[in-house]
Amino acid sequence: MNPNKQSQDKRVIATKKNLLHALITLLEEKSIEEVTVRELTGRAKVNRGTFYLHYVDKHDLLEKNIDALILELQNRGKAITTTVLSDAAEIEFRQITVEAFTDIFSYIKENERFFSVLFNGRSSYSFPLKFNTYLRGRLEEQLRSKKTVIPYEHWITAVSFAYQGMIYSWVTNGMKDSPERMGEYGYYFISQSVVEITRGT
Repeated sequence: MNPNKQSQDKRVIATKKNLLHALITLLEEKSIEEVTVRELTGRAKVNRGTFYLHYVDKHDLLEKNIDALILELQNRGKAITTTVLSDAAEIEFRQITVEAFTDIFSYIKENERFFSVLFNGRSSYSFPLKFNTYLRGRLEEQLRSKKTVIPYEHWITAVSFAYQGMIYSWVTNGMKDSPERMGEYGYYFISQSVVEITRGT
C-alpha cells in the first residue's frame, strides 16, 4: 500500500473516531436535537470543513455509527444462527452458542458508553427499530427450516423484543453481570425458546 494513502486512511479513521467520541460525550449531556456541529467539531478538535467531508450533518454521523455497530453485532452473531440450523450435538451447540453470545456481550461492554446513550432515549429514534430489525432477521434465519407450534410471526416478535429487553436491562443497570455470564443467559434463552417453539412438530 502507498505509505501516503495508508497515512491518510489512518487520519480519516482517527478523525471519525474523535467525532464519535465527541458525539457520545455530548449525548451524555443533552439530546441529539440540542447538539450542534460547532460543538462536535470543537470537542473533537476537527474543523467544520473536515466534518462535512465525511458526514452530511450530525444525524448522518450518528446513523452511520449505529449502522456500523449493528453490522458488527451481526457478524459476531453468525455462529449462533449457523449452530441453531445445524445438527450439532448438545455439548457442541452449547459451547459455540455461549462463546458467540459472550463475544456479542463483550463487544457491547467495549462500547458501553455508546450503547448507553443509544438506550437513554435522547439520541436516536431509529436505533430501537434498527436493532429490533437486526434481531428479527437473526431469528427468522434460525427458524427458516423448522416447523413451529405457534404462528411464526408471533414468536419472532416476542423473542426479538425479549432479547432487546435483556440487552437494554443489562446496559441500563450498569452491566453488573459479566459478558461470560450473559453469554450463558443467551444460550439458555435461545436453546429453550427454539426447543419449545418446535416441540411436537
